[in-house]
Parts: sequence; C-alpha cells; structure tokens
Amino acid sequence: MTDAIERAKELGTLNKIDRSHQYTRPDNPELLRSLNQAWTNIRVLENGRHQDALIIHKLHERVGRYRIITIALTSILTSLAWEGCKVVVPRLLWWFGIA
Repeated sequence: MTDAIERAKELGTLNKIDRSHQYTRPDNPELLRSLNQAWTNIRVLENGRHQDALIIHKLHERVGRYRIITIALTSILTSLAWEGCKVVVPRLLWWFGIA
C-alpha cells in the first residue's frame, strides 16, 4: 500500500482525480491487484450494509414497543393522579376554609 502511495507522490497523481499516469501498461499487475481489492472491499461493505439494515429494523421494533409501553404507563399514572386530586383537593379546600 505504501508503495502505491509513494509512486503516486512521485508521479504527481496523489489525491488527484485523473490517475491515468500511474497505469501506463494495459497488463499492469498493480492495477489488477487494486481492482480485486476494490471488489473485495465492495463485497465487505455490501454485507455490512445488509447487517446495518437488519440492526436498524430491530431497533425500530424495540422503540415502537417502548413507545406503546410508555403511553400505557403514562395513561395509568395520569388517571391515578387525577383520582388522587379528586380526593385531595376538596380536603385541602376544607382545610384552608375555602369551601
């Protein structure tokens, strides 16, 4: 890998869009090796993309379940708090002599 970088520096093609000066022979073994390595990297990335999609799908399912549980618990707690207010507020009003 460092040989290719050094060669690109020597030829002035490092970080350039046009790198045709690096590959002067049509049967360049370095070009074939680079091409094979690129396809290997593409296959690895494709496999990782499928795994990422599966993980995202599982996360969406879990978040959806947690939302439903949160809504249910909030409803229960709100109704309990409301019933508590119905009992406590009249007694507080009586205590302070308002009602």
